[in-house]
Amino acid sequence: MAAPENYPVEWEADVVLADGGTARLRPIRPDDADLLVDFYARVSDESKYLRFFAPYPVLSDADIEKFTVVDYHDRVALILVERDRMIAVGRYDRTTPTDAEVAFLVEDGHQGRGVGQLLLEHLAEAAREREVARFTAEVLPQNRRMVKVFADAGYTVKRAFDDGVIVVEFPIEPTDTSMAVMERREHRAEAASIRRLLQPERVVLVGAAGRLRRLVHTVQSAGFRGALEVVVTDGEEVSGVPNTASLAEVEGDIDLVCAAVGAAEVADIVLRASDRHASGVVILASTSEQHDSLDPATLVGLARSHGLRAVGPQALGLINTDHLVQLNVSPAPMPRSGVVGIYSQSAAVGVILLSRALTTNVGVSNFITSGSFADVTGNDVMQFWEDDPATQVCVLSLDALGNPRKFTRIARRLASRKPVVVFAPSHAERAHHAGVRHDLPEAPAVAVDSLFRQSGVIVVDRRDHMYDIAQILARQPLPKGRRVRVVTTSFALSHHVVSHCTRNRLHPDPAVVTATGDWQAAVSAAEQALADDTVDAVVCTIALLEDDSPLRAHEALSVLAATSSKPLIGVFIDFTAVEAEETGPDGPGHLPTFSNYGEAVQALGEITDYALWREEQENARVIEPDTDLEAAEALVERVLTESPLGRRLDDGETEELLAAFGIPCVSHRHVDTTADAVAVAEEFGWSVVLKATRPGVRGRPDLASVFRNLDSAEEMAEAWEDLGRLVAALGVGGPDDQKLAHPVVQPQAPPGVALRLRAIEDPAFGPMVSIGVDGLPAELLGDVSWAVPPLTRGDAVQMVAQLKAAPLLMGRDGAAPVDLERVYDLLHRLVALKDALPQVSEVVLTPVQAAAGDLWVLGARAHLVPAGQRDAQARTLG
Repeated sequence: MAAPENYPVEWEADVVLADGGTARLRPIRPDDADLLVDFYARVSDESKYLRFFAPYPVLSDADIEKFTVVDYHDRVALILVERDRMIAVGRYDRTTPTDAEVAFLVEDGHQGRGVGQLLLEHLAEAAREREVARFTAEVLPQNRRMVKVFADAGYTVKRAFDDGVIVVEFPIEPTDTSMAVMERREHRAEAASIRRLLQPERVVLVGAAGRLRRLVHTVQSAGFRGALEVVVTDGEEVSGVPNTASLAEVEGDIDLVCAAVGAAEVADIVLRASDRHASGVVILASTSEQHDSLDPATLVGLARSHGLRAVGPQALGLINTDHLVQLNVSPAPMPRSGVVGIYSQSAAVGVILLSRALTTNVGVSNFITSGSFADVTGNDVMQFWEDDPATQVCVLSLDALGNPRKFTRIARRLASRKPVVVFAPSHAERAHHAGVRHDLPEAPAVAVDSLFRQSGVIVVDRRDHMYDIAQILARQPLPKGRRVRVVTTSFALSHHVVSHCTRNRLHPDPAVVTATGDWQAAVSAAEQALADDTVDAVVCTIALLEDDSPLRAHEALSVLAATSSKPLIGVFIDFTAVEAEETGPDGPGHLPTFSNYGEAVQALGEITDYALWREEQENARVIEPDTDLEAAEALVERVLTESPLGRRLDDGETEELLAAFGIPCVSHRHVDTTADAVAVAEEFGWSVVLKATRPGVRGRPDLASVFRNLDSAEEMAEAWEDLGRLVAALGVGGPDDQKLAHPVVQPQAPPGVALRLRAIEDPAFGPMVSIGVDGLPAELLGDVSWAVPPLTRGDAVQMVAQLKAAPLLMGRDGAAPVDLERVYDLLHRLVALKDALPQVSEVVLTPVQAAAGDLWVLGARAHLVPAGQRDAQARTLG
């Protein structure tokens, strides 16, 4: 039976339960009658009594119709489906225009998995879209579990006792508390799902015998602590492990299935794994078949509907070096154990990353390749890393950004606790995840890396450099400042190392140079530097050694590194590989070892930037300026009611919108003739400006399109003629076509620096804000800095400081510096506007005249579009 015409397909979602399992959440349909009857038969009599307040052993035909036939407006029901079975249902029924009664029923075997909280979140989201403001519920006193669902939801709940039942009511508008509760639950659930993949007790490998023999060897060589079995698909036998002809014949439950099979076999693998209650399925990369015929979305839907997480297709595998697990389901040798977690999507990139970890001898805590962009994402893995005590450094290489807005939210939270190193996210493709709008402006690629850096992520543009950074982070403490002591056995090298420190934003002392080859003196100088309170990090470069001196120097520096409270880095310029001798677990207290001082110093500079960012975050406060959100929302609703497809706001509407966020605009009027210009100037009381606003005419470096200090009709007429000559000279029109320059008249503002601020709703990243000096620096040279909400004061300061034209604002060549506090305030207000109103697809403030004592917004434009996405309150996978 087809779904009803008004069936809200956008409410369908894959969700992760509290134990890490997955399920499909969707609205109920009339053809779910059999699912409902089967579900109700599995619910205990006690749970039925708690739901209906009386014995209710079976559902009548009238009940079935009532519960499955809803209008998706005043009566809404959502169900959870796992392995083709309904496991829970939640519903609301509107009782007044703004109130609705909510109720749930969860199968007993699935209670305690966070099902009630999930249903409540999604029902509340659906109800808000239907203009319901408050939920009510009646609960029996002994139904403590349901009372706890409401109490733990984060809403402001009122409870009363009436006629033997507890009456609960609460507004469903999201609060800071409810949002924090939802994020914590999302975090715990997604982390649990990855933990189950990496900590299996029973693994089954599926594939042809030749491939399985190699996999069995890597699994056994790693010392896997659990049980290993194989299902051989070509009739041969794999020695050393139990063999089974098919997954259907495997007895008992399985934790993880890893399959090297063709596309046609994947669906059956997933179904059979689900029958054995597996936590996940890994579809490994194959050289014989590239799974081109396997749609990743099909694999995702199949796995999630059966309660599994899917890694692949085309995954390299999984590694967990924890001594209690020792899992290596990949073609690679088991890496040294350590504290660096690695995630990549493509198998080829996974090979590059894992090979580099092996050659640099950097210890790994866990390694995941998700394969073709499908189920498991970098978001899920970061959720796991945040709580994983074994992972202290997080390394990611992304081929596609599935849900970048969620990625930046999680990355910022993770980076405040653990370093996150990402290969240039601007190089990744923007995957077309659910809800992406394609009628919105996109931020340039350079803005993407900027916003990740704002989130505390260390962004690199070379994958090999990720390990330069990772080994310092993994082995030594974070620096407390930029002061560096360079110790070296080469006078010639000392100048190069010191210069490189300066170029990487470090503050080096004069280098300490010992006699050539005197590594003992260099070690002694490094020890003294570590004890010096005026030094934050030490780079010890030892060159031109003989015999076994490199090994002895490395050993001596390693002793210092083991107890150092500040980073010590060893650079060995010789023909002996000292690091290759290191064995055993890697981690804090070991010596970061390099053969190139440039890589070491660059990595230290980036780590120092991160350390200072993290220190700032401890006291960072998001600035929330006073606004009149109600007035702004009323304006947006009025415009979109009149123009459902959206439109550009006129000048009056733009000024009204900005005023709601405390951004006053200097009034201006568009004019078409000299007479219009004179009339407007008289209205303003003269001392006005005539200027062109057409792109290509405005913003010229010679300011030929701006006519200032006009105080009479004669001066206006002369300026009007000059504008006509400019229009003709530029080839825009003839000398009498001034209106083609889109001229405006407005009051004269005092001299200052012209800025351009812009806010957009990027289709993937959401609200983004930029600032630059107006004119050529921003338009042609790309001298623009970007940021995303929330914006701290430090973020605003950094946005301005990053501009190459920033000296113009600081008082260059004797000019008075502009009032930067007003610039920061304007940034915060523009961010508040864009964050609060996703319907504002773009707003541009240009020019913004910043001066020593004030700031004037001299021009602005804004564009509205209908909000095409549901609010992102309820949890979904992605």
